[in-house]
Amino acid sequence: MSPRVVWTSVFADGSGGGNPCPVVFDADGVPDDHLQSVAAQFGAETVFVLPPRSGGDTRLRYFVPAHEMEMCVHATIAASVLLGRAGRLPEGYATIESPLGPLGVTWDAQSAVVDQFPPVFGAELGDLSWVAAALRIVPHRIAGTVRAVSTARAKLMVPLPSEAAVDALEPDYPMVWDVCDRLDVTGIYAYTVRAEAADIAARQFPRRAGYVEDPATGVAAAALAAHLAAGSAEPGWHAWRIAQGRAMRRPSLLVAEAHVDSSGAVDAVRVGGTAHEEEPDARRL
Repeated sequence: MSPRVVWTSVFADGSGGGNPCPVVFDADGVPDDHLQSVAAQFGAETVFVLPPRSGGDTRLRYFVPAHEMEMCVHATIAASVLLGRAGRLPEGYATIESPLGPLGVTWDAQSAVVDQFPPVFGAELGDLSWVAAALRIVPHRIAGTVRAVSTARAKLMVPLPSEAAVDALEPDYPMVWDVCDRLDVTGIYAYTVRAEAADIAARQFPRRAGYVEDPATGVAAAALAAHLAAGSAEPGWHAWRIAQGRAMRRPSLLVAEAHVDSSGAVDAVRVGGTAHEEEPDARRL
């Protein structure tokens, strides 16, 4: 069977919003270099649907234009919703094989929630001058703890005082990539808790992805939920509605949740949102 592409938009917050994601079905046997060239051609994070190998319900691989990724939440949501609608997943809940390992996905016909891995927290950064320089702001504009957090792929959490401050960022991208290399993270996630019509407003600047910003970043949102929930005195689930993509004119809305156990540790994280077909495409690869 020849591969087939369906274009989706994930996490859209209104018309024209969301993160565009091509979902490529029946890609088994396609060489890796061709998978990479397809993602480069599309200019977007692209997910390839493959037969499972380790007892899961399906297997996914993720490519940005510049390289393969280990995990992509919005692509997992897009593929899960489409596979579920087509009757190719168990009803309501599925196990997805990813390069990082198995992931639980709760899905319906319009949305999905993707379980993440237990969080890993980096040390709080003391000297913020080089992070501020990469974002082209003065260090005192950074409004809280800066550290790397990972629930799948590590992101650097950088709090700012307002949504206007987040929107005004004009980073030095080579410096951003150098910061990412130095800290072994895959992007900088600038955010504020002073957001309009959301709990958080954020922007994500990835490391050498083939583009300099994306409209919605599930792995970063999940990492932020863990970052904010860590040390909370209140056990249970904590949720945040995170607006992203507004500065790109592709408004997106993600819901990220972190569970705090009785000791105050974060022991589970998940992130979810909507997916819809944006531009179904019957082109063969």
